[in-house]
Amino acid sequence: MKIIHKVAAVVIQNNAFLMVRKVGKDIWTSLGGKVEQGETEEEALTREIKEELDCGSVILEKMGDFESGAIFDDATVRLSTYLVELKGNPKLSDPEYEEFRFIKENYKGEGIKLPDIIEEKVIPLCISRKLLSWNV
Repeated sequence: MKIIHKVAAVVIQNNAFLMVRKVGKDIWTSLGGKVEQGETEEEALTREIKEELDCGSVILEKMGDFESGAIFDDATVRLSTYLVELKGNPKLSDPEYEEFRFIKENYKGEGIKLPDIIEEKVIPLCISRKLLSWNV
């Protein structure tokens, strides 16, 4: 099976987790994207954040690598996650995306759908590391 390597920013503010939504999709995804030829994961993530939200970023640390089935492809996604602090005032700058927001613990009650890899691996890691104080 094909493996898609992506980098993802874990941005947390006020006990909420930043997610983005592509135009016409109902599943929210993480900020980030694919690593291009010759880029490090960190370079790719910095580029993707600038392209998607037109702001700077500081990568604080690598949190881990996770694998799961892709949402929009018949493939496995290897998601390399980094704890990131955004610099400046984020605003959508990529026409692929319709919306971004900091989701809160009650996101399911608001009808927000997240990829399994985020719900089952990334959010629990954030909770275990006390970056989020959610009871999910």
